[in-house]
Amino acid sequence: MNDDDVVQNFFNEICCTFPEIKPLMDEQDECMTTSKMEAFADATCDAFASGNIELAKKYLSYVDKKLIDSHPKEFEFIDVYYVEHLFWRASKSTKEIGWPLVPPKLQELYVKFHGKTAI
Repeated sequence: MNDDDVVQNFFNEICCTFPEIKPLMDEQDECMTTSKMEAFADATCDAFASGNIELAKKYLSYVDKKLIDSHPKEFEFIDVYYVEHLFWRASKSTKEIGWPLVPPKLQELYVKFHGKTAI
């Protein structure tokens, strides 16, 4: 399976698991796969910001578990386009709510890139 197929299968899995994410991904240009993953990260922060903590935790848990057996291309999309983008446009209060709930492996990836925690 080539990398494009791996990414498409990954997105299909995300959209089947979380149908509310599909419209957000569909808003992105078809060839901008990185933006599709960033939309998933934004949805996580939006869930924190709107007080839907359980939904945000479900997103984070899914991504965290996906790291266990991830294909290298899936890992790249989690690391670079989900975790690095997480909290990108989040307010201070959203970061304060969300950061403690980010699983340790994802926090580690975030700090590795940003050089500090989100709060």
